Amino acid sequence: MASASFLFAAMPQSSACVDIALVLAVDGSGSVNEVEYAFQKFAIASAFRDRDVLAALTSAGVVAISAVFWGDGEFAVQKLDWFIINGGEGGEPFAREIEGNQRMVFGNTDIGSGIWSALDLLSDPRLCATKSVVNVSGDGEETIAPKRRKVASLYQARLRAETMGVTVNALVIADDKGDLASYYSNRVIVGASAFVMDIRNYADYSTAIKMKLIRELSPRIVATLSSGKSRPTE
Repeated sequence: MASASFLFAAMPQSSACVDIALVLAVDGSGSVNEVEYAFQKFAIASAFRDRDVLAALTSAGVVAISAVFWGDGEFAVQKLDWFIINGGEGGEPFAREIEGNQRMVFGNTDIGSGIWSALDLLSDPRLCATKSVVNVSGDGEETIAPKRRKVASLYQARLRAETMGVTVNALVIADDKGDLASYYSNRVIVGASAFVMDIRNYADYSTAIKMKLIRELSPRIVATLSSGKSRPTE
């Protein structure tokens, strides 16, 4: 993979900042089986080859894109380096990096740890962005359990996002878990334009991730799936 330093050096010198910095925070916890994990990777890679998503990237300008795969906060989150997509060009290397990711995350659903790791990426001193977004997907609520080491809670991660001025949006795979979208609306998303998209199963993930990316890259686009916003709650 090309280094992030090289990718940042390839940015146009006329602009000190990218237009959008976007981190995909992908659920790799124990509730996601191997087939579902592979399906998420395939869907994300396909989205960055999709004509409508590429059109949204073109309109967005210069976009810095990365990803974290999160699970149990007791273990390291998998992080990709930054990729620069300029005028819609440069999505293929990121798609290939997503496809080649080998799973190393399992266990509890530590959403806060995933968001915190995404915020660490957005704190990269090499990065300057006009708008910063975390695109988090998940199929369950934050696991409340004793930890062997200090792990950022979901509440702490959301407060940090708010302090940094980062928008956190969510894609919820609800399956049979009831009104999971309300949980994500009330306890996960943050930011004035934050939203939740709610799907019933992984079969809808491919369509949903494309719609979510288009909405994040083109804020005037109104998604047809359900959405909501909230203020942080403890």
